[in-house]
Amino acid sequence: MTLRASDEEGMLRAAFRDAHGARLNGFALIVTLGDQALAASLAADALGEGTRHASALRHPERAAAWLRAHVLKAISPRLPRRSGLLDRERRAALEAIGVDSVTFGTLASLSVGERVALVAGSLEGFEPLDLEVILGLSPRAASRRAAESRRKFFERHVAVDHARAQTGPLGTRVREITDQALARKLR
Repeated sequence: MTLRASDEEGMLRAAFRDAHGARLNGFALIVTLGDQALAASLAADALGEGTRHASALRHPERAAAWLRAHVLKAISPRLPRRSGLLDRERRAALEAIGVDSVTFGTLASLSVGERVALVAGSLEGFEPLDLEVILGLSPRAASRRAAESRRKFFERHVAVDHARAQTGPLGTRVREITDQALARKLR
């Protein structure tokens, strides 16, 4: 039995959605700070567009980068309309995928572009070539954005963690060790 071209194309599109859907939705959820409706819409739009180009996007990493770039392009005009979403709803959505309250606050302190660079570069581990595609920047600028986003996240996360740390001997020692590590990292 041979498959018709339309059946083959349909199978390719379904495989494309299956391969990229869950991770793309997780990416969009973190980047939108837990706005489930917006994240689902952004991921669905990107996947819809991606499936129409599935035959050209056969390399999984290049396709994943292309999809994230599509989410980034679509997110900016849509964020202001969604600002009424309650903070507790956002936190609950992200908590379900392992984002604690300190991390939520730190992510919220970053711009959308910084969150995209952090998530794609540090959490998902995209290569510099793919970061260029995602961020729409030159190779050097994409690398700088990713490094700067990591640095900001690290510094802000540690600062919030310090504020909540216990003041007992163990808390003080952990704070000293972290301060030393941060000082070495920033040199």
